[in-house]
Amino acid sequence: MHTIKLQVHDSIYGHIMFLLKSLNTKELQIIEDKMIPSDDTDHHSDLRSFSNHSANLIDDWKDVREDDIWK
Repeated sequence: MHTIKLQVHDSIYGHIMFLLKSLNTKELQIIEDKMIPSDDTDHHSDLRSFSNHSANLIDDWKDVREDDIWK
């Protein structure tokens, strides 16, 4: 007997469960089926959106004088 633990994205979960349930149920037992909250919750979406932008897109940050405060 073997135990396999998978983490699958919501988009393929239905396909995986369909496949597992179509196998011989005398030789397969689904022990645990739980949903783990994704990291893409609302409180992370703003941070993720901001981090996906390049600083080169912000005109004020391109100004060389902005760097003078670090010298």
